[in-house]
Amino acid sequence: MTGELVGVIAPILLMAAIGYWIQKAGPNLETKSMSMLVMMVGTPALVFSSLTSTDLPEEVLFQMSFGAICTSIVAGFLATVFLIVSGFNLRSFLPSLTMPNSGNIGLPVVLLAFGEEGLAIGVAFFFVIAILQYTVMPIVTAGTFSLTRTLKEPLVWSVTAVLLVKATGIDPPEVVSETTRLLGGMMIPVMVILLGAAIARLQVGDIGTAILLASARLVIGIVAGLATIALLDAKGTVAGSMFLMAAMPSAIVTYVFAERYGRDPEKVAGLIVASTLMTFAALPALLWAGLSIANQNLPIGKILSALISGL
Repeated sequence: MTGELVGVIAPILLMAAIGYWIQKAGPNLETKSMSMLVMMVGTPALVFSSLTSTDLPEEVLFQMSFGAICTSIVAGFLATVFLIVSGFNLRSFLPSLTMPNSGNIGLPVVLLAFGEEGLAIGVAFFFVIAILQYTVMPIVTAGTFSLTRTLKEPLVWSVTAVLLVKATGIDPPEVVSETTRLLGGMMIPVMVILLGAAIARLQVGDIGTAILLASARLVIGIVAGLATIALLDAKGTVAGSMFLMAAMPSAIVTYVFAERYGRDPEKVAGLIVASTLMTFAALPALLWAGLSIANQNLPIGKILSALISGL
């Protein structure tokens, strides 16, 4: 188990460290252009390539996609209750407490923990989360909805293309499959490097608030993941991947929304930094839990108790 944990954690930390070092040493990364490239090209390419080439049964992919919706609903409910009780602004912090960073942290974790099967399962979870991030979360933060903006998202058309391929049973041309495979390959390393750069760049405004909110995000993610696994009676790699994806830190894109709409961006930035660092610190325990769930070594109740004790 120790070897597996090191094999998962070390590449992620090294890639994030590269981004951190480049940002601190200069010249600064063109993070805006690189993020745009990843979101407009790399992400939809990875979604299309992974979901059209996988041999996983469609019911497995559907279960994981439905699991992403369930974890978001549970996390959103728990986050709403926490924010109301604690007196924090809902529009400012609900997206960050609800949406996990299932892309540039979640996908590398499930890939390295469960291999290509874990990646395909994780992508099914990720594309649902990504759609929610770019459709529902802006509504929460800004209070407005734009159908035109939603339809311009390449990820939406990528998912549509996947559904057409699955529905018709027609394999995409080899040139399309190979092109999307190559383009999708940049998504994970580039996003982890950008994460390291973002950690180096973001400033923590209120450390006490940041730690409190980050702790809430970690607990909310764990509870939402375990509740969804129990609700869907998920087993094996699906259950382990679902847990790990749900337990990831706050999504960095929620900072972009907070900055754009003036919703306490400095405090949101602090939350994201603290949440990311806290999850990295807790990653050995989270990976142990995810692998135990996948291997059905322990009941969920005992895993939750062990996590609470370990964290």
